Amino acid sequence: MKILMTRLLIAGVALWCGAAVELPAAQAAAGVVAPSKTASWPAPGQILRLWPGRAPGWVASTNVECIVKERHRNVSVPELWVYLPTTPAQHRVSVLLCPGGGYGHLALGPHLSHDVKLFNDQGIAVFGLKYRTRYGTNDVVNDAVTDCARAVRLIRRHAEEWGLDPARVGIQGYSAGANACLNLLGRFAAGASEASDPVEKYSSRPDFVALMCPWPNGKSAKTYPVLKDPPPVFIASARDDKTAPTAFALEIAETIKRQGGRVELFIVPTGGHGAFQYGVGNGPGTKWPDAFNTIIPR
Repeated sequence: MKILMTRLLIAGVALWCGAAVELPAAQAAAGVVAPSKTASWPAPGQILRLWPGRAPGWVASTNVECIVKERHRNVSVPELWVYLPTTPAQHRVSVLLCPGGGYGHLALGPHLSHDVKLFNDQGIAVFGLKYRTRYGTNDVVNDAVTDCARAVRLIRRHAEEWGLDPARVGIQGYSAGANACLNLLGRFAAGASEASDPVEKYSSRPDFVALMCPWPNGKSAKTYPVLKDPPPVFIASARDDKTAPTAFALEIAETIKRQGGRVELFIVPTGGHGAFQYGVGNGPGTKWPDAFNTIIPR
């Protein structure tokens, strides 16, 4: 009986974690993933795996990806969720959204629910990044920034197909997602023309960056290098945020400026770590879209 119950529990976890929906062979070969039918956040029009086969740095683990209170945990297979505006257009601006969760989970629901509509209503394409979390003994910080860089390249790879401007691809991260974006400011690179993987031929340098309540991950600002001539950066911080202190945000801003970058600061007195959830409440942090728009290339 105990063995039977164990098997049933394992089967239940597999179903809750979104057992794979079978796709046509052509789509599966292209890295297309079937959208989850159990989630309450906006359904993406398409989901692509970031990497063909296992992602770089993959390690074996018995931990199964699952969804707990709209948070993805044990993510080892990163994905790009595609949200295109309904109005046909060419040369759109696009934003890659990197949710928070302390690298232990991904708050995809809370961080996509309102921002997708906000940007799509402006004619901006949105891409949700399901980057790798801590799922075993993996180097989660390196995995997350590697996935972020790959997603920027993948968006540019599909720019013509999706009606995007490859020179106006931005990234926006919340908390740990902002930490991943900050790490990308220190390691973005031009495309490798000789690469056998066509995605790697594209640049991973974002054209603009938004750091929403950037989380220091227990490190000082001095440990986050920024490359020369970074893209324009928007930084949002609440002074009463104990998880992502404003002092850290200000130090990062100075680092970016020293490297020749432009910074737009949006600092509010209250709201804590959730100050910038657009569409939730009416606190001062919810006014960030107007300030953010100033760094988007038009």
